[in-house]
Amino acid sequence: MLKMTFELIAPQPSLYKVCGSLATQQQNTKHLYLIEMAATLFRVVAVMVVLVTCAFPTTVECRIRNYKFNVIMTNTTKLCKSKQIVTVNGRFPGPTIVAREDDIVTIKVVNHVKYNVSIHWHGVRQLRTGWADGPAYITQCPIQPGGTYVYNFTLTGQRGTLWWHAHVLWLRATVHGAIVILPKLGVPYPFPKPNKEVVVVL
Repeated sequence: MLKMTFELIAPQPSLYKVCGSLATQQQNTKHLYLIEMAATLFRVVAVMVVLVTCAFPTTVECRIRNYKFNVIMTNTTKLCKSKQIVTVNGRFPGPTIVAREDDIVTIKVVNHVKYNVSIHWHGVRQLRTGWADGPAYITQCPIQPGGTYVYNFTLTGQRGTLWWHAHVLWLRATVHGAIVILPKLGVPYPFPKPNKEVVVVL
């Protein structure tokens, strides 16, 4: 008959070294409890940060600004004469792009006219997004009639007023508009805040 013997081995003091080489099991239990409490507190703070970010998206450092440019023919009257001109969204000048420094800007351009089109974002620093700069036959093929192209770039290290315009032949005469880059949230203007701001396109 096989006889089995079991021996109860008590924990040795040398196995508990969280508090030092001679720490007791009671001291280690206390410190492990404190470590668990700190980890739990960290998790709670992380969840609260995520919830606050979702509840108040304006506090996020950057946002994605989406625009859609429909390039169309528009009837206009100047000096008592009417004619058709190429515009963006039927407006002359075109729509103003408003964003903050470090925002990501995407502009979907849909060409509804019979001319090739491309849009140049004049003055925007295209850091690692040279394909979004806009000069036709240089950084991109032009957007052909019925075609679509999405420009995607980040406004990095810039604030102030710039402009955008068509970059094919004479279309820039009527296809153009302003780009307003506001400072980051919490960053003041480098001058006293004006009572009113007006975008002037000459």
